[in-house]
Amino acid sequence: MNNKQTKLTTSADGIFRHSSNPSPVMQAAMDSIRRQMAAETAYRERVRAGLEPAGEWGILNISDRD
Repeated sequence: MNNKQTKLTTSADGIFRHSSNPSPVMQAAMDSIRRQMAAETAYRERVRAGLEPAGEWGILNISDRD
């Protein structure tokens, strides 16, 4: 068993820690996560600005008789 540890580098945006030469699959995954985070941030900003409805929060049944 080899306990070799890989030195990790922080990405330029500070979100990820990865090897100095990440695989194309890892790069694609990180790019996908970045796009998803950017879309979620843009959605939250549109909701806060009143440009888009926040959506349904669901029905909350709060009772002590369950």
